[in-house]
Amino acid sequence: MIRRASRPRRAPLPAAAALTAAGLLLGGCSSLGASGTDEPSGGASGAVVEGAPAELERFYTQTVDWGACEFEIETNGAEDDLRCAAVEVPLDYDDPSGETTTVVMSRLPAEGQARGSLLINPGGPGASGVDATAFAEYTVTDEVRQAYDVVGFDPRGVGRSAGIECLDDAELDAWRAEPMFDPRSDPADEIREEYERLGTQCVQNSGDLVAEMDTASAARDMDVLRAVLGDERTTYLGFSYGTHLGAVYADLFPDRVGRLVLDGGVDPTLSDQEATADQAEGFEENLRHWVQVCQAEIRGCAVGGSSPDAATARIQELIASVEEGTVTAGDGRRVTATNVVEGILTPLYTTTSYPQLNEALGAAFDGDFSPLLALSDATHGRDAQGRYANNTTMAFTAVNCLDRSAGTVTDEQMARHQERLEQVAPTFGPYLGYGEAACQGWPVEPAAAPAPVDAAGADPILVVGTTHDPATPYHWSEALAEQLESARLLSYDSYGHTAYTSGDECVQDAVDAYLLEGELPEEGTTCS
Repeated sequence: MIRRASRPRRAPLPAAAALTAAGLLLGGCSSLGASGTDEPSGGASGAVVEGAPAELERFYTQTVDWGACEFEIETNGAEDDLRCAAVEVPLDYDDPSGETTTVVMSRLPAEGQARGSLLINPGGPGASGVDATAFAEYTVTDEVRQAYDVVGFDPRGVGRSAGIECLDDAELDAWRAEPMFDPRSDPADEIREEYERLGTQCVQNSGDLVAEMDTASAARDMDVLRAVLGDERTTYLGFSYGTHLGAVYADLFPDRVGRLVLDGGVDPTLSDQEATADQAEGFEENLRHWVQVCQAEIRGCAVGGSSPDAATARIQELIASVEEGTVTAGDGRRVTATNVVEGILTPLYTTTSYPQLNEALGAAFDGDFSPLLALSDATHGRDAQGRYANNTTMAFTAVNCLDRSAGTVTDEQMARHQERLEQVAPTFGPYLGYGEAACQGWPVEPAAAPAPVDAAGADPILVVGTTHDPATPYHWSEALAEQLESARLLSYDSYGHTAYTSGDECVQDAVDAYLLEGELPEEGTTCS
């Protein structure tokens, strides 16, 4: 999802949508600009630049070369049709004549007569849209694939797009293996110092890019992509954090909004503490739902047939049993409480992963924490050989710390918030606090503060919210739809994170009717 403020001493990777890309081990795009010049169906030999400032014209009118993408995993033949390209954008939009950076996009041609491009963002912040395009069959329906070129992109600083570099694989392993913070030991200063060191290393390796990864800058990049692709308006499908990126784009460029679907809405007005508390409660609720489903439907349920309270207490005891970091997995790596929490959270993003959580917890209760550690690894893009396929973990922190200011939050307020988290979410709350201290230590000034968006004058926008979404709680989608002047809310009464990829026909039909025909669902429509 997005900004679960937990990052002190390895709190779980907050963004749900970052998990959309979990397990996709993909290589970099090769031959960018070297093997072929096929153009998108939308045009792109003559970029659509109407309304672009004169100082940005060279970016809006650039011609990109489309080359073959290289992938390190089986993609069901998608790599045969995929093409990748690198787009040059200003590093700092306030200084367009200064340094530049690169945004890489991948394009899967429409299977029918294309009506233009559908930009997609799987979330994060820090998840790879380039990777997601290779698996478009799981992201959009066949009808949408017929009608649109599906185009994913790695936002600035992410993955292939001149991604920031902070830690090598061994250093990231070591960082993730450090014990969790102790909220009883006044950890704020320690966390600030840790993230100052980490951020300084990012800046040393990646320079000024670390300070230019804010969502507004990424949204401005999207408009350059629109022009380069030859589209007059932006058609977009964003999940989780991708809804924030899409909403900011609509607010900046309302006259260039085509059909925007924002699935798993983020409320841009929330503080870190408000967002963290909401998410902690959401995941706690989804864990209890898992317990109920497990006991009623899964043969050999790991928590047995005890009451839901007793079952969750057993899970809490399991997490606490590794807090000192003395437990090791089968490969010899130390297992921390954060690893276990991440391993439990990951399958809670979708009910189809409930059996996987049962297997991982069952193994842990028997003393084998390797399956939970593997689930934790997936959130960070680590494979079984110890290689990290992406920079999601560091990009997540960089974007979140730029997007909202935490400077006025005191240590006392953090401590009180930690107490509240433990009350509202006894299982996960103890591991999710003190996120503001991490950003207070980050050595780059924030670029924005929480603020509403309205996108006044934009064409109709579709917001989709799931009633029991743990990572982007339903009332966030309600708030986003209320703020956006032209938005309509589609509700999905279910558990899990986001709705369109759930397979629910009601949701898919409603979203497809909007993307293909421009038809919004009736006010108050709820799918179940």
